[in-house]
Amino acid sequence: MLVGLALIGVITSLMMVFLGQARTMVRIEKATEFQMEVDAASRFLETAISHAEPLPLSKSSPDQVLYLDGDAARIEFNAVQAIGFKSSALREIAVSLGGNALAIVQKTRRGSQPGASTQSEPVRLLGGVSAIRFEYLDGSAAASSWLPSWNAPRRLPTAVRFTVSVLRDGAAYSASGFARLDLANARQPPRTNETQRP
Repeated sequence: MLVGLALIGVITSLMMVFLGQARTMVRIEKATEFQMEVDAASRFLETAISHAEPLPLSKSSPDQVLYLDGDAARIEFNAVQAIGFKSSALREIAVSLGGNALAIVQKTRRGSQPGASTQSEPVRLLGGVSAIRFEYLDGSAAASSWLPSWNAPRRLPTAVRFTVSVLRDGAAYSASGFARLDLANARQPPRTNETQRP
């Protein structure tokens, strides 16, 4: 009887250790999944922003033509997005923080007139977002500087960087992104007259 009780005690203690390790592994796996989700959203934003086109936003006016409009918590720009297998289309994209989710809205551009666009419903890109911060690099000045907002007429910033902070199950996760837009600002090299051969 004593031997049986001792065996039950040993088995119980081993089960407790096993259950504790299993809970730890589940916590680690869940934290890894959350971080991977935040990283994936960050990479998506990097790719989308880096494809920004120097085209007027639908909110532009003849006096104020904007290619990109944004502040610390919101960004709007035009970009060519994939819409299916081997097909793409020009979209006006707005990314902002609404409630506790990072949402993206795409407008289908149907011409250059301000009213010639169709807005889609907001798509939740990432949930549990506590904060997002965009910054814009102005490379036109002699000393480049990061700005908290961008509404320069007829110009894209040289780059956009951002940080996404997420709070889930009492744990904090974050990811940073960096998108270069200087290729969109690059001027075409001047054409040189070809020398004619005799």
